[in-house]
Amino acid sequence: MSSSQHKTVQELAENGHLQEIPRDFIVPEEERCNLKGGSSLLTMESALELPLIDMDEAAETQLAAGGDCHGNIVQQIRTACEEWGFFQVKNHGIPLSVIKEMQQVVHEFLELPVEEKNKAMSNSLEPRSQGYSTRQALNEGALSMWSDRLHYQMFPMSTRNYDLWPKNPSRFREVVERYYEEQKKLAKKLLELISESMGLKPSYINEYLGEDHVQTFIANYYPSCPQPELAMGLRKHSDPGALTVLLQDTNSGLQVLKDGQWITVKPIEGAFIVNLGDHMEIATNGRYKSIEHRAFVSSQPRLSIAMFTNPADKSMVGPISELLVAEELPRYKQCTFAEFKAHKFWKVRSRGNLA
Repeated sequence: MSSSQHKTVQELAENGHLQEIPRDFIVPEEERCNLKGGSSLLTMESALELPLIDMDEAAETQLAAGGDCHGNIVQQIRTACEEWGFFQVKNHGIPLSVIKEMQQVVHEFLELPVEEKNKAMSNSLEPRSQGYSTRQALNEGALSMWSDRLHYQMFPMSTRNYDLWPKNPSRFREVVERYYEEQKKLAKKLLELISESMGLKPSYINEYLGEDHVQTFIANYYPSCPQPELAMGLRKHSDPGALTVLLQDTNSGLQVLKDGQWITVKPIEGAFIVNLGDHMEIATNGRYKSIEHRAFVSSQPRLSIAMFTNPADKSMVGPISELLVAEELPRYKQCTFAEFKAHKFWKVRSRGNLA
C-alpha cells in the first residue's frame, strides 16, 4: 500500500508541503503531457480548436425543424461527431448564475476542514462508488491520479443516496439538484439534435436509451501539483456511455486526441464541452467517434464538473439497424451495457486506475 493511500490528493498537496510527488503518482514517460514546446503539440493547438456550436439558433428554430438555421446546427453537430466526437456549446439555455453557483458550492465544500469533508467520504473502496473520494490506486504498484472527486447518481431517482451527499455546505443538495435539472434538459436537447444529425427522428436516441437510463454527476478536483510534468489528473480514456457534458473552469486541463495529436481545449466562460461515449460510436457502427481524452495538472488547481448520460446496465448495446446502409455489416456484436463495461474496464480496473 502506498504511503499516500489514506489521504486525498488535496490533503497531500495542501497540508503535506510536498516538494516531490509520491512515486505512485509518477506516470510512465510516454504518457506524460509535454506543455513546454519542443513537440508538435503547440503547433497543432494553434491550428486546431474544438468546434463551437451556438445552440441559440437551434432553440429559436426548434418548431421549424428543417429551416436553414436549424439545419445548419444539425449539420455542424454531424460534422463534429464524425470528425471529433467532441464539441463545445454556447447559448445552451442554462443561466450563468446556475453554473457559477454550482462551481461555488463545490469550492465551498473543498475549502472545509479535512475532518468535515471526510464526513462525506465514500463508504466503499470500489473505484466508482458514490461519495467523496480520491483517485489514488488501490493496489500496490499501481498508478495514482492527481485528482479527487464527488460522485453521485442522479437518475433514476431511486439510485440517489443522500446519506453520501455533503451536509455542509447546507445548500449543497439544493444547488446540485437545480444544476442537474438544467443539465437534464440540455442532455435531452443535445440528444435530439444528435438524432436528427443521424437522419433519425429527434426523439429516437432518447427513446433508444429508455426511461431507465442513468445520469451521473462527477465533480473532479485537480489540486496544485509540485511536479505537474510527472503526474496526470486522468490518464487517457474514452467514456463508455452515450453523452458527457463537461463544465471547465478558467484553467486549461483537458486534452483530446485528434489525428494523433493531443489538443488542449481552451475554456470558454459559460460554455459546455460535449463528447460522445463508446455507446454512440457503436450505435452508429463507427460513423460517430468516441475519442480518447485526458486531464493534465499544473501549479494551478482546477475544477471540472461532468454530467454523464448512459444506458442502463441491462440495455442492449449494438449498431442501430436503421443506420446500416445496404449490405453494411455490423462492426460490433450485440451485448448488454454491463457486459460492454466489464470487457472495457477489466484491464484498467486491475491497475487500480478506473477514471
